[in-house]
Amino acid sequence: MARLRPIPVLLFVFLATIVLGQRPLGSRVVDAASLEPLPYASVVCLRTGESVITNAEGVFRMIEVVEADTLVISYLGYQRFQTIVATMRQLPEARLLPLRTELSAVQVVGRSDAVYDLVIASGKHLRQLGKYEGKVYFELETRTAERTVEGIECFYNGSFNGANIEALDLKQGRIGLLPDKNRFVVNLNTSRGFMLLHPAESNGAFPATPLQYRSRKALRRDFELTVLSITYDTDELYHIRFTPKDSGGAFFQGELWVDARTAVVRSLQLDCDSCTRHPFQAIFPGDELHGLELHYRQTYVPWQGRSMLNTIEMEYALTYHGSAGDPRLAARAEDLALDRRMRTKGILHLYAPDVQFILPLFRYDAGQTDYRKVLSMPYDSAFWAEAPGLVPTERQLQDQALFAKEGLLVGNNSTLDRSGRKGRGFFESNYAFWSAQQRIGLKGTLAEGAYVPPVAMSTEVTANEVHLVVQLFLNVDRTDTGYRTFSATVFDGFSSYCHLDDKRNADLLLNIFFDLCEIERRRMQAALDQPGLSIERIRAIHANAEKSMDHTTGKFLKETRYGMDAEEMAQWNGRVVSELGVDNFALFGILKGGK
Repeated sequence: MARLRPIPVLLFVFLATIVLGQRPLGSRVVDAASLEPLPYASVVCLRTGESVITNAEGVFRMIEVVEADTLVISYLGYQRFQTIVATMRQLPEARLLPLRTELSAVQVVGRSDAVYDLVIASGKHLRQLGKYEGKVYFELETRTAERTVEGIECFYNGSFNGANIEALDLKQGRIGLLPDKNRFVVNLNTSRGFMLLHPAESNGAFPATPLQYRSRKALRRDFELTVLSITYDTDELYHIRFTPKDSGGAFFQGELWVDARTAVVRSLQLDCDSCTRHPFQAIFPGDELHGLELHYRQTYVPWQGRSMLNTIEMEYALTYHGSAGDPRLAARAEDLALDRRMRTKGILHLYAPDVQFILPLFRYDAGQTDYRKVLSMPYDSAFWAEAPGLVPTERQLQDQALFAKEGLLVGNNSTLDRSGRKGRGFFESNYAFWSAQQRIGLKGTLAEGAYVPPVAMSTEVTANEVHLVVQLFLNVDRTDTGYRTFSATVFDGFSSYCHLDDKRNADLLLNIFFDLCEIERRRMQAALDQPGLSIERIRAIHANAEKSMDHTTGKFLKETRYGMDAEEMAQWNGRVVSELGVDNFALFGILKGGK
């Protein structure tokens, strides 16, 4: 396990990068009559197909647009708003008009079999949409007692099949946490919850929906359907309410907006006030979850002649009950209640259909949650400066400042304090990122029998006692002129161990090893900074650098006899001083003679 010294941090810096011929655009989307903001409205650039959504205050920002680009702004129940960027800059906001609605046909349609057939056809259509992919933005916050205790931002490569999310592969992530009476609230893998909810497929993880049914008889048995309204845009859009006949928590209630002619779903809302079927679990044995309320919404947009997911909203509230007999609570604050009500809201947005990120070149330990992956990922500030995330609201900016001042940062250009309370236990990382201002060490504890212990007072050391693993992390992004790269040297504490009798010599060996890897990374980065490289060439440079790193460190361990040869250690330390300006002998209080 690596121990690092803390460094100052700056949380969630949003900067706009100006590209030749492009300027950022920011505006607001509101109801034309009331001027109330329209949250999570879709704003699409027709030239690129990329989109953003408005935040809770109706505000959006697009980074890479030109003056002649055409924007289409859409919100369910409103007429589409279309204009060019140059015109949008002159408007105070985008004001959307409501669609024309007729209610005269409601009673007739609501009593017929046609509405049940339409819902069944809609479910079939969702199952037949097929596979598609794109870049995905994910934002989540958890609040308790009117206080934000968790904030997450992630970007993924998303793979979809109809209404279902098949995979979310992490590109970059950052997390802010604020303690609630000395305890952190974490949603370990909330993106997994989005993936488990299949609105048009039967599954045991969530309550049933009407779109999962194949027969009118079965659908009538379990649900009452009512047409609330019919609106007319380019399509005849039916707004349908569904109510389960069994209110025990095994069925969703909600609303559906669907094109009556094509059975294409425009939006789906699912609600469950007391869910008995859900995938959420307490983090510790003996703890329990009570009173789960769940609200889920999907919206779809047309893209190249087909319908695809645009935005998913999931909000859930629950009471977390901590076990009174849990020894963890023996030292808790006296005012820490066993029951805490928490509310979590997440937004997942497919903003670039048919486009994928180049995922970082890095080998994660198998089975890691999103939290662990973010912990193991160096912070790429240039990526975040250009990332098209939601514009933060004033309250979110205040929350972020609290995270930086009083809480805990995971990612966010920070290094955890492993020497303090916040850096231990759940948040303790098995990865360390190289820095001239930091030295690392290993705990040296493994399960009994996991290694052959060294012989007491032995003057020889073998690979049984020392095994060090470092990776060269590489993030690659496409730009208008080619590719941008960001690299970091990452010590892998999952796979490494160092069991030497003398801890000071062990730390010296470990840090010189790590420094030699950093030298190879700098050489790699210099090669990557050459203009005009193809992605194939970039991958080859990375592979060759890791091969050269393994060769150099292998030679170092052999020539120094795993740190036992003081003269050879001094020679290699001199190389590090020359290349990096870091003198490990001085830092660890070792004289030139090796004592």
